[in-house]
Amino acid sequence: MWPSAISVWACCSLILVLGLVCPAVGYSLDQDHSLEFSGPPSSMFGYSVLLHRHRGHRWLVVGAPVANLSTSPLLQSPGAVYYCSITAESRQCHLMPADVQTCGKTCEAESDHQWLGVSLSRQPGDNGHVLACAHRWKNVFYSRKDGMNNKLPNGVCFHYSSNLRDAKTFIPCYRDHQRKFGEDYGSCQAGISNFMTEDLIIMGAPGTSYWTGSVLVFNMSSRGMSVYLDDDAGAVGFGSYLGYSVGAGHFLSPGSVEVVGGAPQYNQKGKVFIFTVENTMLRVVSEVSGRQLGSYFGSSVCVVDLNADGLSDLLVGAPMATGIAREEGRVHVYINQGQAKLLEAEFQLNGSNAYAARFGQTIADLGDLDDDGYHDVAVGAPHEDDLKGAVYIYNGRKEGISPTPSQRITGSTLGRTLRMFGQSLSTGIDIDDNGYQDVAVGAFLSDSAVVLRARPVVQVKAFLTLPEQIDQQVALCQEHRTPTVCFNVTVCFSVRSKQFKGVIDLEYNLTSDLLHKPSFPHRFYFHGNGSSNSTRGHVKAQHGQQNCRTHVAYQRKDVKDIFTPVQFELSYSLRETNTHRAPHKKFPPLKPILQQGVGTQNTVTNQTWFARSCSLVNCSTNMQLSAELLLPHQQQYFALGSGQTIMLKTLLLNSGDDAFLPRLTLHFPNNIHYIKVLQNEDNMVSCDVTQEVNSTMVVVDCRVTSLLLPGLAQLNINFLLDVSQNSTPGNIDIHVNTSSDNYESEEYLHDNSISLPLHLKYGVSVNIHGFVTPTSFIFGDEDSNPVDCYTERFNYTYKVLNSGPSRSVDTVVNIALPKILAPYQHRLLQVVDWQSSHGVCSVSDTTVSVTDDCDIPQASIIKQLVFFFSSTTTRRLFCGRKDDLCEQLVCRLGTLEAGRDATIQLEIRLNPAVLLQAPGRHSVMILESTAMISSPREDPHTILIQEQPIAQVVVEALFTQKPSTTVKVFIIVVSLVLGLMILAALIWCLWKAGFFKRSFQKKQESNRDSWDYVPRNDKRESTS
Repeated sequence: MWPSAISVWACCSLILVLGLVCPAVGYSLDQDHSLEFSGPPSSMFGYSVLLHRHRGHRWLVVGAPVANLSTSPLLQSPGAVYYCSITAESRQCHLMPADVQTCGKTCEAESDHQWLGVSLSRQPGDNGHVLACAHRWKNVFYSRKDGMNNKLPNGVCFHYSSNLRDAKTFIPCYRDHQRKFGEDYGSCQAGISNFMTEDLIIMGAPGTSYWTGSVLVFNMSSRGMSVYLDDDAGAVGFGSYLGYSVGAGHFLSPGSVEVVGGAPQYNQKGKVFIFTVENTMLRVVSEVSGRQLGSYFGSSVCVVDLNADGLSDLLVGAPMATGIAREEGRVHVYINQGQAKLLEAEFQLNGSNAYAARFGQTIADLGDLDDDGYHDVAVGAPHEDDLKGAVYIYNGRKEGISPTPSQRITGSTLGRTLRMFGQSLSTGIDIDDNGYQDVAVGAFLSDSAVVLRARPVVQVKAFLTLPEQIDQQVALCQEHRTPTVCFNVTVCFSVRSKQFKGVIDLEYNLTSDLLHKPSFPHRFYFHGNGSSNSTRGHVKAQHGQQNCRTHVAYQRKDVKDIFTPVQFELSYSLRETNTHRAPHKKFPPLKPILQQGVGTQNTVTNQTWFARSCSLVNCSTNMQLSAELLLPHQQQYFALGSGQTIMLKTLLLNSGDDAFLPRLTLHFPNNIHYIKVLQNEDNMVSCDVTQEVNSTMVVVDCRVTSLLLPGLAQLNINFLLDVSQNSTPGNIDIHVNTSSDNYESEEYLHDNSISLPLHLKYGVSVNIHGFVTPTSFIFGDEDSNPVDCYTERFNYTYKVLNSGPSRSVDTVVNIALPKILAPYQHRLLQVVDWQSSHGVCSVSDTTVSVTDDCDIPQASIIKQLVFFFSSTTTRRLFCGRKDDLCEQLVCRLGTLEAGRDATIQLEIRLNPAVLLQAPGRHSVMILESTAMISSPREDPHTILIQEQPIAQVVVEALFTQKPSTTVKVFIIVVSLVLGLMILAALIWCLWKAGFFKRSFQKKQESNRDSWDYVPRNDKRESTS
């Protein structure tokens, strides 16, 4: 297994000192006097680092995992461990002994590519033992005897005494007669990570059981070994790499010691386990899991008490976690709630979120860097800035840890060409005897290591003393022979440091009247610097002593503002430091730094007030506000588009003490336009109109030019407002607030604000009227023989007018025309064409289905005769609302602005034969079409000034007076019959009257012979 650049080991010492550093920029670690150590080229010198102290010696132990040894030229890159003297004038590095002489009955060592120095650890405190490991050391006993056998990468560690001269070989995974690779501990690669406490040596063995991994714990007192073996349930699982990082701390109780092991490949998301040691076995008592695939969560761990509660907390690195870019890296923070119950913080540490930074590759406990009693941590991001690398310092807090770093140190800022800076970290040793732990950082890609010294911390408490009140009636000073009001301002400093005992030279700046109004000059100044409102000074302070300086503040003439508090500010910083002279061969002392608390900037403020005679407690004002909106025509709503103005009437009443700079503030949406304020003759009012940034709200800030509203005085202020023509309907609020620049008790604030609702609505008055040409026609004439059955044509015209005052939104006109002659299904009329000047029209398909052919059944002869001889009647064909017997035309005109109109034109064809169907036809047929405005309708946002208007257009159909052929024949027949009947009756009457007998008698008489009778020829002929 190659740890490569993904993660290495937990470089976190078990230090039981508790502490926290509050955030500050460029804090604690000195970058101007860093110490650099260099190793052999291309040896990866600096892959691991360890600060170590033995009596009077201070060493930096550095691992170089791929170094070649001149003393063993036959070995191929076995790696090496160096110890480098840390002195002011010498930084020489020496090779530490590391050789496996004997290793067991069935053991033969191979040190090629063993990666000696992959991990380093030390017992806590000075004069502790040191452990260096080579996780790729191999047992080749069986592989050299039989090529079918694999080399066994057991891994080896070297246990050094405090003087770093004597080393004992430690091969925890070796077993006699073990042949198989992968099974059990045959390829455990022990030592890829290691950690030491007073009694325990903890080693990671991620290759155990086919890279399930394990954690090995050796007790130096009892000489016993405890290990973790995955059970049948497979709590860890194959390929998890358990032991990739290790650590130890007090998780169950302040007196217990538990072991931590990281498994970055667990389910590809990573997990960290906390174990308790029970005889020869490790038992899991707690665990935390990663959430992102491939983040390598658990590749680094750091056990540290962040909040000084006696229980260890846990930091877990996920250096390959990806956020916005790729592999920025994260560090997860877990706070111990007791009994190893770990609660993850709501945030994660992320450094600069730099692309491919691998932030969290290493994490180290720095101890207490600024004497605040809380531990700090360092986090490495070695891949940041194109492999230059960076280290971030985070400060512990009572609630855990600061989410932002207090210091960022990069390899480039140290003035050297360092690469992979931050790959390894170590602390816990004070190399310059200033009482603060220093930090070592490895940069193996440049074969370098750097030691950064911690600066001493000075705690400064500053005090600023002012008189309780300023009495303008008492002038204690003379300014240009004129009595002047003045008072003393005293600044005091108290210095304390746990380690630094030198003299502290502080410089300070004292500023007066920070709360003065921008429109007025500063009310107080310092005499000694040209009447400026600020003055400078410096004071030398020593540990445990208080030093004070006094300055005189003078009041300017004609001060009008006696209501605003007079605030002074004292800011301070280090000027220079007189330190003890360093002995020969020792490091020069570093300049101390000021301790900084959370959110502080080394400043102190205090304030005082002018003496006043007041009626209320603390001279409180009592501003009372009343307001109302006056809308046009005293309506309850404002009609959009009316162009009329709104008056806002306000009344300010001060029932308390005098109010300085009273003001009235209006807040309303930007669709309300401020026109002007109606001036009051007694108090002129000036207003400024502004719009808040990234907001739709408008602010009108009005001030009284007289500067003062006395107690029990009132003020009327009236405003004229307008509404934008583009406003949409709805309810908006106009917020009115009053205040002043002096104090008002909280119990009086309830009547300082009013919210007035303004209802914006559409006030719509839409009218419609129509006409048709021609207005009438005659039907029933058989003399005409049209080709088309739809012989009658009409042109309908409708006018829609919006009389305002508001626009008519979504205007819809419904036109209904009789479609059939009920109860018959033949089409009476047909809409041929339609045109609209606005919007679009369409014919509804929801009406009754009709028959469109021209073959219309004729009425029977009897019905025709009855209709012809009946008296004249009238039938009205009309359309009701949503009448499916009518043709429905829907015209969507859209928005009609006030004063605009729209025209709808229809071309209609009518089949008069439909009107001849009987029963149903009449002499006069009135065809009534209806046009109605169906939208807009009255709703919460619309008021209809006129109810829904309706336009009715009438076409009159008159039945022709010409009789039909049937009627003509009937008349002729009836006339003949009647004539004959009359003739017969006349004859009968004449016959009855004897008319026909009289004629016969006369004929007989004419035929008798007279006396001179001569027979006629026929008679003579008959006689003869």
